[in-house]
Amino acid sequence: MEKYSRQDCEFLRFQAKTIFDKVRGTWCDLLRWALPHRSTWILSQTPGQRKNQHVVDPTHTLALRSFVAGFLEGNTSASRPWARVGASNSDLNQNDENKEWLQHYTRRVFNYLSTSNFYHAAGSFYYDYGAVNTGAHIMEELDNNFFVHTLVPGSYYAINDSYGEAVVLVREFALNVKSIVDRYGKKDENGRADLSNISDHVKTMYEDSNYSHMVDIVHVLKENPHYDFREPDAFENKKWLQLTYELGGPGGLEFGTSLSDPLDDKFLEVFTGKRKPFIVGKSTEDFEYGEKGPTLDALGLIKSLNKKAISKDQAIEQSLNPALQGPASLRKSYISHAPNTFVPLDAKSMSTKQKLEPIFQISPAFGPLVQDVADMRQQVDKLYYADFLLYLSRNPKTRTATETNAVLDEQQRVIGPNLQSLNNSYNDPVLEWVMDYVLFEDPYLKPAPVGLEGQALKPEYISIFAQAQKAADLPAIDRYMAMIGSVAQIDPRILQKANTDKLADLYEDRLYLPSGLNNPQRKVDAMRQQAEQEVKRKQALEETIPAMAKASKDMAASKQQS
Repeated sequence: MEKYSRQDCEFLRFQAKTIFDKVRGTWCDLLRWALPHRSTWILSQTPGQRKNQHVVDPTHTLALRSFVAGFLEGNTSASRPWARVGASNSDLNQNDENKEWLQHYTRRVFNYLSTSNFYHAAGSFYYDYGAVNTGAHIMEELDNNFFVHTLVPGSYYAINDSYGEAVVLVREFALNVKSIVDRYGKKDENGRADLSNISDHVKTMYEDSNYSHMVDIVHVLKENPHYDFREPDAFENKKWLQLTYELGGPGGLEFGTSLSDPLDDKFLEVFTGKRKPFIVGKSTEDFEYGEKGPTLDALGLIKSLNKKAISKDQAIEQSLNPALQGPASLRKSYISHAPNTFVPLDAKSMSTKQKLEPIFQISPAFGPLVQDVADMRQQVDKLYYADFLLYLSRNPKTRTATETNAVLDEQQRVIGPNLQSLNNSYNDPVLEWVMDYVLFEDPYLKPAPVGLEGQALKPEYISIFAQAQKAADLPAIDRYMAMIGSVAQIDPRILQKANTDKLADLYEDRLYLPSGLNNPQRKVDAMRQQAEQEVKRKQALEETIPAMAKASKDMAASKQQS
């Protein structure tokens, strides 16, 4: 086994945490308001501590829920295919044999996605993505499938390469002593426990039955510096490397202060793999962590709505149960605020007409306040795209079908920039990982046809969001064809101008119609040529029959004369 340096890992951890410190404060604020239950690690909260004390007005919580549900159905739907595999050379996709195999390959890819926990993990990813603009998965390979771990915000740190892709991921987590021994302890040749890869500190606690003591663990995932592409069959020679080691006690230790000797390169686990073991999805590519997102944009509105909710509750409470003032002599009275009760006053109080009165003359402007809150809630919904994602449920009968389609098309295009960055940083890595896994690990995948051997394959997105982006020009095409149909009633010659074959191909491409719905062009040409030949044959037959009848009649007449 190659010698890996724990000191190098510590340098990477220090570098990655330095980059993360630029967004740590922002993430703490965002998680407090948007995802309190996901803020445990970054805020170092004690178990059992209440985490949602900041949230009073739930507008952004409902909007974030709509955001997650919309992306789950519109981008990575578990109920319908959201991508298909094709060759980089689009001409190869037209071959019937290639097309059939690509469809089979796509079905196998989505079979693995549906039988794994991917769609459950994707929901947690979209919550993180909507709150802090970034989410991360670790892809763990199993015997017959794979498992997706969604990392808690703040527990991982990424480093990008020059192209904006995350190539290093440093993960921190805590395990108790017993879990460390059970998970990372090895067996010797005789089947006895071999704890040589575990620190003496942890072994001592394990022997003393101090199982519950928590120890911080570091997990570094990066490219293998010893990888040699010229020896692809070597057992340890794989492109991606995972190193796991102990860091220290509860709360962690600073850089270079591990419990064991800093020069000791003892690792709990060293693992190499040929597929990238992690995925970091983000809203921008230039920075390790997303720089823009719905919660960040709406944070001021969220705080203002919560402040107004508290102020409104206080105003209503003061209006219903105001603080009262009156004569000191009334302190001895048994005053009841219940309806139809009597409050006694003494003679002095009666002579001066003294009575109980509210201390504060409160006249809250509830109407403007409610209107202001409604406007702010509408803005929050727009920032989370909830107005688009919930449009049909909120407007069931207020618009015609044409108006609804126009609004949906416009709003779906608005979500395009956010979706584009998500394609590059999340959708592409997920599908490429699963495609590679199926290609090399799936025993039920049919051999590729000769025409696709050695060809690069790529995913093509056919989700609801992807269709809305690509079908933006269909309304203009529909207007053009409607014009052709109207003019054809006056001058039928205009029909010769419209290319209906091209129209069918455009709709197939824009709407990602199922393969086989449109016949290949060569088959259409052959069918048309056969139809033309049949028409010519019938015309020739129609011309021949009268001539043959006349000849037969003349022959019969000549026989009678003879």
